[in-house]
Parts: sequence; C-alpha cells; structure tokens
Amino acid sequence: MTVRDRARRRVLTTALRLIDNRAALRRAATIEPHETTANQGPGPYYVPGSPHRRDVREDREGEPLELVIRTVAAGTLTPLAGALIEIWHCDADGVYSGYQRYGADKFPALVSLTLRRFRPSDDAMFLRGAQVTDDDGHVEFRTIVPGWYTPRTLHIHVRVSLGGRVLLTTELYFPDDFAELIQGRPPYAGRGRSPFVNTNDIEIRLAQGSPGSWLTVSSTPDGHRAGITLQVRP
Repeated sequence: MTVRDRARRRVLTTALRLIDNRAALRRAATIEPHETTANQGPGPYYVPGSPHRRDVREDREGEPLELVIRTVAAGTLTPLAGALIEIWHCDADGVYSGYQRYGADKFPALVSLTLRRFRPSDDAMFLRGAQVTDDDGHVEFRTIVPGWYTPRTLHIHVRVSLGGRVLLTTELYFPDDFAELIQGRPPYAGRGRSPFVNTNDIEIRLAQGSPGSWLTVSSTPDGHRAGITLQVRP
C-alpha cells in the first residue's frame, strides 16, 4: 500500500467513525414473515455466468466455511424450489476473481472500476458459484470465510433468480466478533484486523441495517457453518 493510500485510508476510517449502525442493527436483527430480505446492489465485482458447483474454493486458502442458504416466499414462508442462487466474495486477502488487478488496499477501488465501466481484468472465477435450490429451497456451498478490503466489512454477495427474473440481490454479513476472531488467524492475520466493521459500514447504513441478511455462524469439526433463510417475493 502506498503512502497516499495509507493517508486516504486514515481519512476514510476517521469519517466512517461518524457512522453508528448499532440502532439499525438491533432493528434488523429480526424480520417479520411478510417482509422481504433487504435488497442491495450487486456491487462493482459481479460477473455473470458463475459456474454451477458446490465447492467454489479452487486454490484459495482460508478458514473453511459451509454456507447454507434457504430461500422462501415472503408471507407464506413456503420453500422456493428451482431458484438459481449465485454467490461471490473476495478471498482472504480481500481480492475478487475477475478483478485481481484492483488491490484490496487500493482506495477507492470503485473509482478505477467506474472508469473502466466495471470490466473484469481477468477471467478467474475463484469464490464464485451457482446452484439451483432443491424442493426445500436449500443450497449449500463449500467456500472460505472472506477477508476484508477498503472500505468494507466482511460480506458475501448473493443473488436469487427464478425463471430468469432476479428476485433478490443482497449481501450476507458476519457478526463482528466472529470477524475479529478469524482475522487473528492465518492467512488473514498477515493483513491485520479490519478497521471497517458492521457498526460503521456504509452499505449496512444505506440498507438500514440490512434486515434478513445476517448469518448464523457455528463451529464444525472442519471449520465453520453459516446459515441463513432469505425471504423473497416471487
């Protein structure tokens, strides 16, 4: 990271400290049956055509994560079978496949991406995948816990489509204490702990706490399991 990037990060970190998402996070902790999971944009790193697969890791190292997603219809909470679930997220170093030229510490990556009209810089597809939900609305992905990059908290992107129509695009979030624990372990520890957390994340702020986007995380013999039920309107 250059001296200029370090200075810019200090300015950004100071500005983000003015954001306080705690009240919004408390309100977003629960979601009513008739409500839908908060919609958010795909972000700058979405690439269409993710490969259909359960294991998205390829050669990426990191804490193993079994990601379990269930999709239901808001209101009735009936399972949504046959829906296409796409996920994508950065690796332990904060880098996305398809955009490896944009370093995780570059500030802000969005400017460069916008000037290039969001065109990918490479054809890698690590940590991207898609699956179709079963009769109970379930899919499972084998991945790793994502790292962090400027200026975002830890998150996983997900998109739900049915019959070619996008029903939901959102981000899935981890508890801050879990993120802090992971960032103290290799290979994450090499970058240190992130100054960007849930309580000061700008996207969480814009999504008013992002109801319905919060993962339930538990330990497994092989790593971690994160589960969520997404409520969509078919």
